[in-house]
Parts: sequence; structure tokens; C-alpha cells
Amino acid sequence: MKRQPWWRLTPTAIALIATTGGARAQSPEEAATTAFRDDVHAAAGVTCASCHTGREGRYDPLPRTAIAPLCARCHSDAAYMRQFDPQVRVDQFLQYQTSAHGRRMAEGEPRVATCSDCHRAHGVRRVRDARSPVAPINVATTCARCHGDPARMTPFGRDAAPPADWSAGVHAAALVERGDTSAPTCSSCHGSHGATPPGVTSAANVCAQCHLREAELFRASPKKEIFDAIGEAECLVCHGNHRIEAPVDSGVGVQDGAVCAPCHDDAGDSGATIRSVREGLDRLSGAVATADAILTRAERAGMLVDAGRIALREAREHQVQSRVLVHAFAGTPFTEAATQGVAAARRAQDTGEAAMRDLQVRRRGLAVATLLVLAFLITLGFKIRRLPDFH
Repeated sequence: MKRQPWWRLTPTAIALIATTGGARAQSPEEAATTAFRDDVHAAAGVTCASCHTGREGRYDPLPRTAIAPLCARCHSDAAYMRQFDPQVRVDQFLQYQTSAHGRRMAEGEPRVATCSDCHRAHGVRRVRDARSPVAPINVATTCARCHGDPARMTPFGRDAAPPADWSAGVHAAALVERGDTSAPTCSSCHGSHGATPPGVTSAANVCAQCHLREAELFRASPKKEIFDAIGEAECLVCHGNHRIEAPVDSGVGVQDGAVCAPCHDDAGDSGATIRSVREGLDRLSGAVATADAILTRAERAGMLVDAGRIALREAREHQVQSRVLVHAFAGTPFTEAATQGVAAARRAQDTGEAAMRDLQVRRRGLAVATLLVLAFLITLGFKIRRLPDFH
């Protein structure tokens, strides 16, 4: 039997594997019972009969179109939910009804996501529990079970590439590789219960939730009016949406592969501004690299260069600021920050070079002292050998 890919496993199967290690096959009823033992609802005193109806101990499965309204009976009741958490939100079902999933479900389309697809039907855990499929570290995997499956997406006219694209981007690296749970994942940009793709005008507002400085610079730049006029989604034009790569200085330019190249060439004022910005970035990066190299050499030689490291840290702060100021699409604020950064890097370089000169002086002094000591010892040896033998 062909093994199912991980993203096509049902919530019940995932819960079964997590609980039993897949030791033996269980019936759906056994799997549900096993998973429910560690369910947040079981801890709250909810029983099978609270959600299911049936006869002689057998509970009928719920129609998919009935799941969200059933969950809402409790989760939309503020008085009831306050017993468990006074700050819990009770508008999830209202949001779901406005989402792409909820609207299609209301139309009678049962293949779209409902509560149990994301939270599981049994074995539901709190969002802050790392084992929850909707915990920040797991959200992309949960969404990818549907949105990364072409067989599921094609009937709805959707592309199945976004999960793979996100996984190759800088946000996934921050979340998955570095464990930064504040890094954006699917629900950060699309929402969770009210999940809907952001439109052209709202995409930049989504990015601005984290990248506020860049957004403010762009909104004050001449690009804002131009992009609005042609209906472009601002940030997405240069950075993309899901496969977002770490920005690099080489992206600024009009050469093949540069971010600016699709819209600009080397002619005119725009070409001159782009060249000026790129030259500033390269000059600052070179100054920082040179200063860091000389300071590292001095430190490895045992010299103290604390003042140089402080200056280099200032230079790197200006480097970060300069890269942010690229979003102003103008030379004036960028040039000032880049110039200050180069000056700080040169101070750091001067400190390192002074330390190396001091080291050379010390080494020459040590060499002279060593030669004098050797000369003294040699002379002393000759004197001793010339002394008369009293025996």
C-alpha cells in the first residue's frame, strides 16, 4: 500500500500516530477515544454526547457543513467561554463566515477547511501548546496539507505553490531554523479564522505590521502615487509575497537580476539615483569589511581594540539604516546615513591600524631586548670561560 504524504494525513491519523506511534491500526472510534483523552475539551468536562448524537453508544459523524456552527454553540457564547478564560475571543465563527473558507462552506461546498481541519476533531490543544497544529511553528504545515496539494487546489483555481515558496523564504528560515515564533507564517498575513488573501491595496498594510519603517518611507516616496495609479501591490513588486528572500545590496541596480532592472535602465535621473545608492551601499559594505578584518587581526594578536569595536557597531547600525532608507527612493536621506556609516567604519579601521602599529613597535622592542639579552649572555659566557681555574 502506498504511503500517504505527511500533508495528506487526516487529523485523526496524525493524533493516532502521535499517541500510539502507529503501533497498530485502530478503528475510527478507538482513535477518537485515544485522542480525546488529551483534549482540551475533555479537561473542561465536555463529553462525546456534547457534540455527537446517536443510539446504543454509537455516535454519528457530523456533516462537514455542520461542524463550524456546532463549535460556535460554545465558542461564540461569551458567558460560557468566560468560565475557562476571561480573555478568550468569541468572534471566531463570525470571522470564519467572512473568510474564503466560510463563504464557500455556506454555499454548500464541503471540501473547504472547517474547524476540525485545522484544530483536529479530537485531541484539540490550546494554541500556545507546541503540539497544536495551529501553534506558530506548525501553522504552515497545517495549511500546506490543503494549500500545498495540487489535487485539492486545482478544482478551486488555486496554485499549490505558496507553501513550498514560503518554506524557501527568509520568514520560514527565521521561524523553522532559528525558532523565532514572531516570524510571519500563513496566519500572520492571511488571518486565521477570517483567512482571506490580502488585496492589492491591503498587501502593503500587512507587511507594515512588522516592517513599519520601510512602509513609512515608501508612503512618503514618489513610488507610492505611481504604484497606486497602476494598481501595483507596493511591497510585492520588489519582494514578492511568499518566496521572500533576504535583501542584498546587489539587488539595487539596473543590471540583469537586479530588483530595479525590470522598470529602470541606466538613463535619466532614476538611473543616476540607482547608481548613487548602489555605490553608497558598496562603499559602506567595503569599509565595514575592511575595518572588521583589521580589528580581528589585532584582537587575535592580543591587542585591545574596544573603541574600534564600538565604532564598527555604529557603522553597522548605519548600514542597516542605509538599507532601510533605500525605500525612500531618493538620494538625500540615504547618502547622509551611508556617509556617517563610512566615517564610523574608518574610525574603527584607524583603531585597528593603530593597534597593529603599536604591536609592531612592541615586537621590535622585544626583538631588540632579546638581542641585548643574548649578547649579554654570550659576553658573560666568554668572561666565565676566561676566568682562571683555581683547581
